[in-house]
Amino acid sequence: MEGVATWIKSTGFHRFMIENSWPFPAAETLHFMGLTLLFGALLAVDMRGLGFVRAIPLQAVHKLVPVALGAFAVNLLTGIAFLFADPDRYFINIAFQLKMALIVLAGFNALAFEVFVFRPLSAGANVSESMAAKLTSGASIVIWALVIIAGRAIPYVEY
Repeated sequence: MEGVATWIKSTGFHRFMIENSWPFPAAETLHFMGLTLLFGALLAVDMRGLGFVRAIPLQAVHKLVPVALGAFAVNLLTGIAFLFADPDRYFINIAFQLKMALIVLAGFNALAFEVFVFRPLSAGANVSESMAAKLTSGASIVIWALVIIAGRAIPYVEY
């Protein structure tokens, strides 16, 4: 990762992030707003997947997934901005590494939800109360809560 960190520090975007006082706090604000929107949208979908608020069909609440994806895109871009501001701090940070691993795990879990719950549901199968819906929804809540905790720990972990 040293080579990647060296390359990042040679870019104009790195200089922009460290030579100006406003980009990092602006990115933090957008990151927090994106995280709030992402977690809120996923929480609505996952709570329904767990069997709560049965009056709302799972297909209806699934329409929040594009909102979550848009919020994730905001967080991805602002996260890249953080990385460009201080690559040496992030690459060696165990909380950052854990957060990235959890985000990958969340992606696989979301894929499992789409394949084993939403696609069969769209095809007419009655899977909204299935074990797959409950497992992927429960795992999603736990994983994203851990992502938030790991992200919050990044400034306090030195290695």
